[in-house]
Amino acid sequence: MIYQDENLSFIQEKVKDIRVALFKSEINSELQLPNNVIQTLKVEDDGYIWFFTSCTGDYAQSIERSFYAYLDYYKKGTDCRILLSGKATIVDDEDGGFLSISNYSKITAGRLVLVKMKIMQAEYFENRYQQNLSWKDKLKGAFQHFFFSESHRVYDFN
Repeated sequence: MIYQDENLSFIQEKVKDIRVALFKSEINSELQLPNNVIQTLKVEDDGYIWFFTSCTGDYAQSIERSFYAYLDYYKKGTDCRILLSGKATIVDDEDGGFLSISNYSKITAGRLVLVKMKIMQAEYFENRYQQNLSWKDKLKGAFQHFFFSESHRVYDFN
């Protein structure tokens, strides 16, 4: 269990550092949440990530409240990418606490839904690409990375 907590802490720190992700939901109904870019509001110690995603008006009331979702974290200039998947739930932000810590104004609140997602699986990719290599070394490194990748790790938090 300690090993899993260390892995979760590692993923949480990377998520806090990158903060921006591509959100995709998998809802089994005709009404879907759009795929869009989100900004992480909060990462909790128990593996929950909080964020707003767009959803307009009464449409939000008709969407399933619980669904499976993916977050794809990547930041240009960093050497890592994180793919998270897990159970997401639409939550009411009744006191406006999360809206106040976001970059959104109260005017846009009607077009947003607050989502809480439990990390169930994480994939971590690290790019160890070096700039000053010859084309032969780059090609060799690409094949080694493809066949003998130590820079890809998968974590299960079920």
